Amino acid sequence: MRLPQISQDIGKTRREIVTLRGINYSDQTQDGDLLDSVNLSARRFPYITTRRARQKQKRAAGADYSGGTALTAWGKLVAVEGTDLLYDGTVVGTVTAGAKQFAVVNTKMVIWPDKVYLDMKTRTVKPLGAKQTGSGAVFTASTMKVTGWGNLTQKFSAGDAVTISGCTTQTANNKDIVIKSLTADTITAADNTFTAATEKSAAIQIERKIPDMDFICESENRLWGCSSEAQTIYASSLGDPTNFNVFQGLSTDSYALAVGTEGSFTGCCKLTSSVLFWKETKLHKMLGGYPAEYSLYTYDIEGLQAGCHKSLQVINEVLFYMGLHGVYAYSGGTPSLISASFGERRFTDAVGGSDGDTYYLSVRNGTEHHLFVYETQARIWLREDDTAAVDFARIGKDLYFMDGGGAVWLADSGGDDPGMEWMAQFTPFYETAEGRKAYSRLLLRVELPRGSYLIAQTRCDGQIWRESGKIVGRDAAVIPLPIPVNRCDKFEIRLRGKGPCTILSVLREFRVGSDV
Repeated sequence: MRLPQISQDIGKTRREIVTLRGINYSDQTQDGDLLDSVNLSARRFPYITTRRARQKQKRAAGADYSGGTALTAWGKLVAVEGTDLLYDGTVVGTVTAGAKQFAVVNTKMVIWPDKVYLDMKTRTVKPLGAKQTGSGAVFTASTMKVTGWGNLTQKFSAGDAVTISGCTTQTANNKDIVIKSLTADTITAADNTFTAATEKSAAIQIERKIPDMDFICESENRLWGCSSEAQTIYASSLGDPTNFNVFQGLSTDSYALAVGTEGSFTGCCKLTSSVLFWKETKLHKMLGGYPAEYSLYTYDIEGLQAGCHKSLQVINEVLFYMGLHGVYAYSGGTPSLISASFGERRFTDAVGGSDGDTYYLSVRNGTEHHLFVYETQARIWLREDDTAAVDFARIGKDLYFMDGGGAVWLADSGGDDPGMEWMAQFTPFYETAEGRKAYSRLLLRVELPRGSYLIAQTRCDGQIWRESGKIVGRDAAVIPLPIPVNRCDKFEIRLRGKGPCTILSVLREFRVGSDV
């Protein structure tokens, strides 16, 4: 009888390379996942490296930005500090204090909810709406002439849609009209617009109205917005965010449409040639190039979480946003969850930014804040630190953010920070699966320049952390660090250090037992 042949590999040492991955808070972990990280980056993936240094920005006078509540950019940084509006660090106007939304139409940067705009040519702040009140007016079939009202051309222009009210002699002249032409004291409208009359009322009013909207965005040179109270979507006239009531059957007209879905709007944004209006469980997609062509389509999909309208960021025609169950990527079909690695953790108050390739996301979890970074090419998440970002702004490839204290930072200065501390804690390794495998050691390969250091700590079966190795930087290109591991069922590794460092690989060496 022939006896069973015994494998010659019993007891032999084998080596495996652990693939480095990102943050994973879920139960479905793999070797190489991180349980936590501080100040790390995957910009050199498949290597994990320390993030680049941030750079604090200064105002034109040389002082730091401080106490700000809003940030955007259009060629230069635009910030709100208290009631000051700053362009490139210089005060150019006054707004109300607090958070803002911004959208640029033509040469006008709309500032919401203030209903004002920054004229990018003159660097002056002007109101979107306009109102003028006076005593007495003379109406003909097509004109309205006033006396002693001041210069009408200072507030209104030809093409404006205005509302006239306060007429008592001929109430039919209380109506919405479109100004055909305008002088300092006379408004001309289309023929037979008015009923001839002489008004003596002291409370006649001409007003260019701007609707109340919860969220705004720009698309195809129009200002779009939505109102939860009115359950209505609005679009301004083409190239003119000061007019929302021009309805003359032209391609340049304003637009308004009521919707009938449940719930409040949570945000809006542009994606390719469509405008997206979000609720938490619905998406309204507006298609078309002009009012007569506009069509609204409604989808029951994972929507945008309330309070997370600033998480909307488009990177290479893919929209990233925070939904009720995590972060999603949307390009026109079904949204894809890209944060399954967050497990059951839920975040709120998400604020997003992008440098054109990487998605930055500041979130809150109870009283804790986290700044996560998603590498769109590697498709992994890393946590930088506990920064609470108020807004992000991009100029070219440079991404800026305003922190919770109102300071403004360049997210990536291009250089390393020799004084920055960092940390990487791997998810647990289970080493004696079915009793056939026992680790003897792990071997790290790192790039560690002179002036930096790295400390490796290990923990077996939930016991205390113990230092298992330390290296200091030197001029050598690659430095190995062996990490001995005691025999146990579960062991954990935590790396921490100071100064620039790149983890090139983790090699695990183990002995193989018998399958018999």
